[in-house]
Amino acid sequence: MSLDHLTNTEIAERLAHAIRAWRISPQGAAMSQVDLAHKSGIGLTPLKRFEKTGAITLRNLVALLRALNLLDGLETLVPEPAAPGPLALLAAEQKRTKRIRAPRTSKLRASKAPAKRDGPHG
Repeated sequence: MSLDHLTNTEIAERLAHAIRAWRISPQGAAMSQVDLAHKSGIGLTPLKRFEKTGAITLRNLVALLRALNLLDGLETLVPEPAAPGPLALLAAEQKRTKRIRAPRTSKLRASKAPAKRDGPHG
């Protein structure tokens, strides 16, 4: 199921609804809000707000998932990036621009030589 057509708020509300459904289901956690708040260590007010609006901090979400024994689902949330193949590595190496130094000069230029002063102190 693609969620691309939904807003961020709608996705958060769906997640909150799914977690609430798991919390109250006899086949899920079968917990009250008070029990989940206590087991997760988050306050009852943030839990109620999350279930109503979907608004939650990441740390509180992790705490809820841990308390509901759903933490393993986070492993599949972001897939491991595929390792680049040898041709991709070669192409990336060829794209890098290499710095070229200006040639060194062995003699000081006359314009950079210190000027001599005329006078009593110079």
